[in-house]
Amino acid sequence: MFELIAIPLGWIMRLIYNIVGSYGMSILIFTLLVKACTIPSTYKQQVNTARRGLLSPKLEKIRKSYANNPTKMQEEQNKLFTEEGINISAGCLSGIVTCIVLMGVYQVVVRPMSFILNMKNDVAPATDLLKAWLESNQITEKYLQARPELIILKYAESHPEIFASISGFNEKIAGFENTFFGLDLGGQPSLHPENGWTFSALVLAALPVLCFLAQILLTFISQRHMKKQDPESAKTMGSMNLMLYMMPVMTLWMGYSFPAGLNFYWLINSISSVVLTLGIYRYLTPERVLVINEKEKQKQLAKGPGWMQRMMDMSAQMQQEQMNAAQGGNRTRYADGDDGMSRKERAEYDRKLIEAARRRAAEKYGEEYPDDGFEPDELD
Repeated sequence: MFELIAIPLGWIMRLIYNIVGSYGMSILIFTLLVKACTIPSTYKQQVNTARRGLLSPKLEKIRKSYANNPTKMQEEQNKLFTEEGINISAGCLSGIVTCIVLMGVYQVVVRPMSFILNMKNDVAPATDLLKAWLESNQITEKYLQARPELIILKYAESHPEIFASISGFNEKIAGFENTFFGLDLGGQPSLHPENGWTFSALVLAALPVLCFLAQILLTFISQRHMKKQDPESAKTMGSMNLMLYMMPVMTLWMGYSFPAGLNFYWLINSISSVVLTLGIYRYLTPERVLVINEKEKQKQLAKGPGWMQRMMDMSAQMQQEQMNAAQGGNRTRYADGDDGMSRKERAEYDRKLIEAARRRAAEKYGEEYPDDGFEPDELD
């Protein structure tokens, strides 16, 4: 799957590399291009948070009124968001795109021969030649299996004679610039460098730490502004706040597991995210948020609720209907052993309950849904 994502990313990276002639500069430019594409989604996310903050008094009232009825509380919150024209699913795209692109970039970084140099067919024979040479010289390369292309590039520079039997191989490799200001982007950050603490090893080891610090800064800025703009939502996040601070720790751990190129991408991405987030927060003044809120409210109301809101509405409705069914009605109750239904009959009845709930949800939003004529008493 991620290789399919890496293919178009590889095309873009190859195009940039052919223009600038530097792999490190290609990653830098590519990262900024990706970040530029996520600006609309990031902006929507921050606007959404600011608009939710305007509803804090109403949301707090709902939480107090239905503290003992979570289903009804969720239903009333969704109803409020619909009335105010707030799409609770807005802004999710930015995070999803970041994760998907990260995995795609990983493929491009560890396989530059395939995606940048267009030498995919040479990888297998070159790997065999390198393995034979390493064995004959009793040298161990622990990343050869996971990242053969990076190891091949490493030895092609210092021992080009290994690959002399592959026509045109060394000529193609010779012009590839895999560094950025002297930093080998195919290198592996480590706290225990094999050749001691050289300047290059020190810079490599510092990359994951810099990524960690940039992520911590981004998380702190985001949390600070959320508490300011939407204090009620910030209070209810609970353990989610801990998870947000765990992500930078995961970044630090992964940084020492992945090559420098991916750390470089993640560092540039994090720094640009900090700059973008601060810029959007500075733009969204309280006065501007009020104006945007009114415009977005009318715009969203004209479009109707988003798919996530509809799903949550339907879920809340179905939960309420099941509670009504459990409390009794004109039809036999669901309790095991006293409903008189076989498993097959009960499964079929449950299916019809769900279909009926979906039909009612569709009617609520003015849409059509096939009507099988089934209208259980529990839905009344």
